[in-house]
Amino acid sequence: MTTTPTAPETDRAEPASRTTGGRRRPRGWDLSGIPAAVVVAVVFVLPVAILCLRSVTEPTFGLENFTRLLGHAGYRDNIVRTILISAAATFLALLFGYPIAYQMVHGGRWLRTFLTVAIMAPYLTSILLRSFSWLVILGRQGPVNKLLEQVGLEPVGMVFTPIAVVVSLSHYLLPLMILPLAATMRSLGDSRTRAATSLGAGPAQAFVRVYLPLTKPGIQAGAVLCFVYGIGAFVIPALLGGSEGSMLGSLIHSAIKQSGDYGLASAAALVLGALVLAIVVGFQRLTGMSTTELAGRSGTATIRAARTGRGGRRLLKFAGRAAGGLDRLGLTRSRRLPKILAAVLGALVLAPQFIVVPISFAATKALVFPPVGYSTQWYAEFFTASWLDPLTVSVRIAFFVTIVAGVLGTLAAMAVVRGTVHRWGTLTSTLMMLPLLFPTVVAAAGFYVEFERIGLVDTELGIVLAHVTLALPFVFSVVSAGLRSLSPVYERAAASLGASRTVQLRRIVLPLIAPSIATAGLFAFLTSFDESTVAIFLSGVEVKTLPKRIFEALSLETNPTVAVISVFVMGCAAVVWLGYALVRRLTQTPRSHR
Repeated sequence: MTTTPTAPETDRAEPASRTTGGRRRPRGWDLSGIPAAVVVAVVFVLPVAILCLRSVTEPTFGLENFTRLLGHAGYRDNIVRTILISAAATFLALLFGYPIAYQMVHGGRWLRTFLTVAIMAPYLTSILLRSFSWLVILGRQGPVNKLLEQVGLEPVGMVFTPIAVVVSLSHYLLPLMILPLAATMRSLGDSRTRAATSLGAGPAQAFVRVYLPLTKPGIQAGAVLCFVYGIGAFVIPALLGGSEGSMLGSLIHSAIKQSGDYGLASAAALVLGALVLAIVVGFQRLTGMSTTELAGRSGTATIRAARTGRGGRRLLKFAGRAAGGLDRLGLTRSRRLPKILAAVLGALVLAPQFIVVPISFAATKALVFPPVGYSTQWYAEFFTASWLDPLTVSVRIAFFVTIVAGVLGTLAAMAVVRGTVHRWGTLTSTLMMLPLLFPTVVAAAGFYVEFERIGLVDTELGIVLAHVTLALPFVFSVVSAGLRSLSPVYERAAASLGASRTVQLRRIVLPLIAPSIATAGLFAFLTSFDESTVAIFLSGVEVKTLPKRIFEALSLETNPTVAVISVFVMGCAAVVWLGYALVRRLTQTPRSHR
């Protein structure tokens, strides 16, 4: 066996960077992020920038489009309604999400598992399919109106109103609120709460005066994420809102696809983008949280900013007194009540997933729950070319997106985590996460306007390019996390034995981060397969994805075949979930016996 005489020196000199004449000399990994950065800059940033530019040049140079947008009462109402609906949905997500997140962290094992499934199952289901569920639930013949009839009240028309949009949007945003909240709660110990109770505070008072302020960073991060995603919503308002619940995304879509008014669409997109930018920048100034941390949905990074203003302190003081009154009455002593509340809320979150099962066997075309008769005709309808062809197109596009985004995202993660030029790494991280924070409907409008010029609209290549930019943030963040958990000592040891960088990558790095790459690939596939907004803008007669076909079915007709697709997607998600759990159990069991 031979050894390299210079191994100890190499091990000490390699850690972060090599130097030449006192200056940093970039290693090879710094350059590996260039392909992904170029793709995001050219395919995502450039069309959006040109779209914004067209707001002042289409049809003539000036502010005419903004004058039309802000001077017309209908358009102004649309902007105000967009903000109000997003705010209401964010508030509902916080109201329902906080008890669930609390029990996901502090509840028992079975409750934590149930709540995790309840939250993640809708998250893995298409927004179109969830919108279909709410069409059934809130419809004239749905369970909500039948419950109202049972108690002697008149049925209420909720579909095609802002009520339907707020309810469905808050259900869609719930995971975005719960994930940062749970991350913040996990980082907190219970020592302060126990100290408060040891000093005489009751359970409710200790919670309101001590625990609640400590979770403020998670509330802030979740609220910003929900509001940003809510304000850029397109599919839910288009299907459930009608004219009364229309939002800016619907205005952009109709201006481009129906009236060809690119100037007005560009101005509306710029206003929407400016609203999101103002929210994100304001949040960063208040909390010091970076764009990457916010896009990564981590609430733990903002704990340093957990401060309460004067108004907040007065509100907490008032709430603390009210909580103290509840403690003295003995209403907060039960430990089961919060768990029951969280379990009921989790069941309500999960219920729309399963209401489609009986609808898929309905004998009639009307969306009546429970169905008046049962048949398998919609399953037969699903196995026809009108549905299987779009399904094939979606699978093919998602496959190519997974390959391209997987390679580019992994290389970008290597550049940021293993690179030596900090400024370049920060720029690459910001570029990679940008598509995750920017409203998808604005990006879709940019894709459509610019892709139309070069003949990429209604082509699979155009959709693949657009989807790659949307899938890259997921691949980049997951692989980066895997790389950060991998000690560079293995690579240094291989280098000291003479292994080239290619050999290190092939024999050391890739095998060790293979689970992260596989998870990232799964996210990329689901992102592309499930993506609806870009597909609705870029699909046409020649190329039609499954989300585009579902959108047409829900927009133009009432078709229970969509319920069959929901059942199909739930079955696939269950198989993937169980397979992942089985593989994880099999791979962890041998280690536990070592």
